Amino acid sequence: MTNTKLHPLARQVRQAFTASSLACLFTALPAMAQQTSDTDSSDATQEVEVIEISYGYSAVEKTDLTGAIATVDLEDIADLPAGNIMQNLQGRVPGLQITTNGNPSSSATVRIRGQGLGPLGNNDPLYIIDGIPTKSGLQEINGNDIADVQVLRDAAAASIYGARSGNGVIVVTTKRGYDGLDFNFRFNQTVEDYNYDLNPLSTQERGNVVWQAAVNDRADPNSASPLYSYDWNQDFNNPELYSITIPEYTDPQGVQRAAQTNWFDEVTRTSLVSDMNFSVSGGSERAQFYASLGYYDAEGIVDGSKFERLSFRVNSEFDIIENKLKVGQTFLVTDQKANLINDMAGQILGLSIEQQSIVPVYNDVGGWGGPVPGITDRDNPVRLIEQNRDNDHTYNKVMASFYTEYEPIEDLILRGTVALDYGQFYFRNFRRAFNAGSLSANDRLSVEDNFNQSIITSATAAYKWQPDENHKFNFLAGIEQIDYKRELSRGIGSGFASDDRAFAYLSQATSDVRVEGEGETWALDSQFARIDYNYNNRYLASFTIRRDGSSRFGENNEYGNFPAASLGWVVSNEDFFDISAINTLKLRASIGETGNQEIATNATFTTYVPRYATQSLFTDQQDEGTAYDISGNNSGTLPSGFVKAQTGNPDLKWETSTQTNIGVDVELLDGEIYASLDWFKKETRDILTLTQPIATLGEGAQKWVNGGTIENEGYELVVGFDKWVKPDFLADELQIDINFNLSTAQNTVTSLPEDVVNSFGGNGQDKTILGKSINSVFGYVADGLFQSSAEVSEHAIQTGAAPGRIRFKDLDGNGVINENDQDFFADTDPSYIYGMNFTFRYQAWDFNMFWQGVKGGQIRNNWRLFTDFTSLNIGSNYGSRTLDAWSPTNTDSDVPALTLIDNNGEGRQSSFFWEEGTYLKLRNISVGYTPSLDFIERFGLSDARIYLQGQNLLTVTPSGTLSQDPETPNEVFPVPRRITLGLELSF
Repeated sequence: MTNTKLHPLARQVRQAFTASSLACLFTALPAMAQQTSDTDSSDATQEVEVIEISYGYSAVEKTDLTGAIATVDLEDIADLPAGNIMQNLQGRVPGLQITTNGNPSSSATVRIRGQGLGPLGNNDPLYIIDGIPTKSGLQEINGNDIADVQVLRDAAAASIYGARSGNGVIVVTTKRGYDGLDFNFRFNQTVEDYNYDLNPLSTQERGNVVWQAAVNDRADPNSASPLYSYDWNQDFNNPELYSITIPEYTDPQGVQRAAQTNWFDEVTRTSLVSDMNFSVSGGSERAQFYASLGYYDAEGIVDGSKFERLSFRVNSEFDIIENKLKVGQTFLVTDQKANLINDMAGQILGLSIEQQSIVPVYNDVGGWGGPVPGITDRDNPVRLIEQNRDNDHTYNKVMASFYTEYEPIEDLILRGTVALDYGQFYFRNFRRAFNAGSLSANDRLSVEDNFNQSIITSATAAYKWQPDENHKFNFLAGIEQIDYKRELSRGIGSGFASDDRAFAYLSQATSDVRVEGEGETWALDSQFARIDYNYNNRYLASFTIRRDGSSRFGENNEYGNFPAASLGWVVSNEDFFDISAINTLKLRASIGETGNQEIATNATFTTYVPRYATQSLFTDQQDEGTAYDISGNNSGTLPSGFVKAQTGNPDLKWETSTQTNIGVDVELLDGEIYASLDWFKKETRDILTLTQPIATLGEGAQKWVNGGTIENEGYELVVGFDKWVKPDFLADELQIDINFNLSTAQNTVTSLPEDVVNSFGGNGQDKTILGKSINSVFGYVADGLFQSSAEVSEHAIQTGAAPGRIRFKDLDGNGVINENDQDFFADTDPSYIYGMNFTFRYQAWDFNMFWQGVKGGQIRNNWRLFTDFTSLNIGSNYGSRTLDAWSPTNTDSDVPALTLIDNNGEGRQSSFFWEEGTYLKLRNISVGYTPSLDFIERFGLSDARIYLQGQNLLTVTPSGTLSQDPETPNEVFPVPRRITLGLELSF
């Protein structure tokens, strides 16, 4: 639950009992004073408020916290569509880096305090939803049901989850009932749109660019492309173009007429997102319940993309024996549907830029337009959409728990819980046969059925003991068992008599019919304990230990121990402290260990797989499969043998993170100003990774190893101001609530296995990623463009060097540009990330504005391959920047001179394609109106609110940034602009 200041109403503090003991519990004397304009603001300070915050299996008073825990203010994101709450938290929590895109299925990449081994390791946090651990993210639940989100950042807070908490923990608690009866209805409608500014060339413009490139090469333009015929003066020294002739038909069959297609407009649209939720909550002193029905329907800006989620939830709690025996449950079931186009959107948008405009969507005989001579063999993006609109996949989710709490004596609570996390995925993917220009493919049906389930059982004992007024103890001990199972079945077939999806089932396939399947199981056995101590509200301490045993590891290292300790000193409660302006000053320090077990379940075993037949890269006569014609019949189905796929590692052990945290919390002027600062250092060692051995080690040489060590170090800052003020020019008081957060995380690789170190670039000798960020980039360093033949002569020998070509630095100084002139020249880690939130409330109106930004870090602008070159993809379209390419009369351009031959190797990995990833976004802005109580009571309502909200309306980037949006710089689903109109009613 979230506390909100309602002055001149006294603050109403609500009490929520959570089934999993993983919620924020607020207890206070309720105040329901009637709002009047002359109520004194000091009334709200007369309350006594106790806030308890859970950070694993039980709760502790907020004033006793010694760990680094960030509690999310959900009121700030209440107006946003509830697709995935993690998307809405972007930039709002220090130490929480969230990367997202415009995909309607609302996925998000979440990193807490940096990351580990990047692409060769697991970096995702653990989510605890009503006490149920999961790695699958929050897009699978209804965000309208969420009451509380907490981010456990340091080891003192997260180590209670032991083996799965190495990347941090996000604790989510859903809503509960309370005394009375309340009905709530929420609905909002969002409109999305987006436009690239890459500006592909028209058919005529591309003809001009090809002519100029050929002339620059001193080659006959009429031999450059079969798509154009040029009438020009034939003078390479003073070329002049008179006209361009484009053929009526571009294909040999004479059915594909030359076109002027705007592919981007063909594949994009203005899309709609609808979010509807109905809930009812209520109860009595002995029983409470909460139930909701939510419907979320999102289109994407790429035509045909969509995501749909129907969710139903029931949470309840009952006192069987008052103050003795309590039972409760949580239950969620969802039905989710998404489209294959969601996953293909980056490819579709890339094709809409790359495909030449001369290609029509359809040819003259009703077929698909596609590549012909002179055009790269890129697919028709409209075909991809139209032939995949019905390729939906379904995912059903069930999360449920049942628990019993028994209090045999006062302050001793015994709790037992059994929970289920079940997911079922079904996908019938039918690729229809097609012809599009020179491209063609046969039909293919793939039917996949995949389920996964976790059964979690736990038992805890929590005891609060206060022997006197100075000493206060919280004890917790528990055990937990997790059993996981996953199984996948897949059937594949081709050769269907019809392309009607209603006909395309596996039984109708006539060729290439086969079945595949796989599965895995694992178990986790855990014991844990924690002690929290408070002496006279001055000296605080907490000690945690968890012992986990995982079936994923061999007998040599089956169990791991994860301890943590933290201390706190409330300096402001000392007798010697006498600074009236400072209400709270608390110092915190912690150290502890967390773990990671995310590896394949067969990682400790040597495995063999059948490989019936493989085609050699060198000859069509050699078969490197494992099938063998043992009978010598030279026909029929052959018996298949096995080939080694992986080498086992029985000594594999836990990946462990050791983290130190030092923090300070301050409140000034009765809480009007508050701040929190944390410094952390996290070392992750024995990182679990799969090696990539060289081929000379033979088949199956790859294996899972413990071999990497990564350090992440940084700061996290939160500063806020919250006060009611009475300006002379206003009739009533105005609430001003402003907060700012900033965080940094510097990543350093300190060790890697020999088989892995070169997976990240380098020469394997003096230049490796060791000592640098795991996100470092290795390649050549571009140094502008050659401006004259003299500059070429004075530079080191560089094959293909010429005026207008990219100049590369001679890093080793030997006078020759070669592979030894590569180095690590950039990394993608931002210097810091930050967010600024502004909220103002006046009478019935509220206003919120949120800015989110990233400073530093590099991004690769892959679009420059398209916008700046005519030589790297001869048959594609080009961008309008090529119209301003370098020439002897246009030397200020940063676009290389046009050419049809890449003699200079300009597509190589180099700093030419990298730019600063800094940006500042107006992430959200909203205005809301709450009608007066007299007005809404006429309609039988108890509360109402209407609001208008906008997202991603403005992006500010440094001068020289070419990427339109550094957040999604390449061929991914871009983040659209959104306008939302919403309504909330309670009755």
